[in-house]
Amino acid sequence: MTNMEDQLAEAMRRTAGTIEPRVTELVTGGIARGRRRRLRNRVGAASAVAAVTAAAVAAGVLTIGAADGTGTSQPPAVRLVSATEVLGRAAQAMEVRPESRPRPDQWLYVKTLEVGVAAEHGMHPTAGENWTRFDGAREAGIYNGKLVIERKAGAASAEARLASLPADPQALRAKIYKEVDASARRDWQYPDRDGEAFDTIAQLLWSNPVGIPPKTQAAFYRVLATIPGVGIDKNVKDGASRPAIAVTHGYGEQFLLDPATYQVVAQRTVFNGHNAPISKATGTDPRYEVPVGTVTYSLTRLTAKVVDKPGQR
Repeated sequence: MTNMEDQLAEAMRRTAGTIEPRVTELVTGGIARGRRRRLRNRVGAASAVAAVTAAAVAAGVLTIGAADGTGTSQPPAVRLVSATEVLGRAAQAMEVRPESRPRPDQWLYVKTLEVGVAAEHGMHPTAGENWTRFDGAREAGIYNGKLVIERKAGAASAEARLASLPADPQALRAKIYKEVDASARRDWQYPDRDGEAFDTIAQLLWSNPVGIPPKTQAAFYRVLATIPGVGIDKNVKDGASRPAIAVTHGYGEQFLLDPATYQVVAQRTVFNGHNAPISKATGTDPRYEVPVGTVTYSLTRLTAKVVDKPGQR
């Protein structure tokens, strides 16, 4: 084996027998209306996977187990992939793409596909549609076959938030970590500041498929490459069985990139043997009695486009 592989194997041997799953309260992952869908069913388990990933990062490589996007499992595999290389290419792709500047009164239409043992409808793939106005004042969705439009009093524009972010990677990294450190309460699902920084970037990229300035989006990818514990798997599929690149921070949570455009197309949870929710009253959630590597939750974006009114596709 190479020196990198030796270091990784040794880290796995040291860690495998010493880390036990952490017991936490069963928490139902919230699903926000509109564009923002939180990565679900996270458990803040500083498990063997996280430790091995950290060791791999120290060696200059990243390791992630492979799984497909439909909830079926594949044998975990160790891959040696440079996050700097992959995320660097993603940043370069963002820098040359045309900038999109929707009007405040226009809408973002998104169609998604949800599937997985932890999904609302289980292994039955379920499509969803929603519209969000770019000024943040209204949202719309299909409920019982009808288009329902909701007002959002006092809603802040996502465009204003994105415009406030610096396009310089070092300045952007400093701003994100400053916000993480200033938070009144740490996200229990990501108990460390690196995990929270990763989550912040992942959600901004997922929630804003249109509207992020190209240089700012490029900076996001460059910042991701500097966060300890970030992993890459170049051989996965999203919930629609399309090839994708997985980016993760080691808790089984991933967001997926289109390998051609490097845009975020999906987010998902992969069971790693340690991230099943556990209740003091009922024990391990039976939905998680699945092989390691199983995709327990997947949310894939099938369409994202700017339209002039809700209901338009």
